[in-house]
Amino acid sequence: MTFDEEWTHLKSPARDRSQDSPHMQLNGYNTENRGSPNGAYAPDLTVYQNDLGAVGHDAFELHRKIQKAADIDGKGVDESGRSTTDRAARELDQHNFQMGAAVRKTAKTWDSQRKTLQQACARISNHLDYSKAAHAKEDLEIGASLKSGSGDPVSTSAIYKWIK
Repeated sequence: MTFDEEWTHLKSPARDRSQDSPHMQLNGYNTENRGSPNGAYAPDLTVYQNDLGAVGHDAFELHRKIQKAADIDGKGVDESGRSTTDRAARELDQHNFQMGAAVRKTAKTWDSQRKTLQQACARISNHLDYSKAAHAKEDLEIGASLKSGSGDPVSTSAIYKWIK
């Protein structure tokens, strides 16, 4: 099938649908397959600003708690900068226990995993803060650019009716 034949084949059903009722379709969004009981618009994802803020705040708080409670390598640091874990590993080594190396390796692995978890929390918190700010800015720009015939801003309910 050539491109022209395929294009003609696809245009016919689209033209028939558009003659039945005028509608708007953005980025291929199709309300027919949304599974809503009465065929009405049923959003499949809704996010509120306060939800984003709450999750971001929780991620930030978890980051702080992990920093305080899970930093075993930073606990009990003496005047020479050695932690209690490091001192214990060193003392085990001095008494010829092979466990000293294992304690050191365990502390190093723990610290690496702790930092990875903290980085994940920080990324979540920062990303949600950024997303919140970016979407608020976009909403303001869209609101400022949408004007009715009289020059007044278009209401959200009017935009919703256009999408329906």
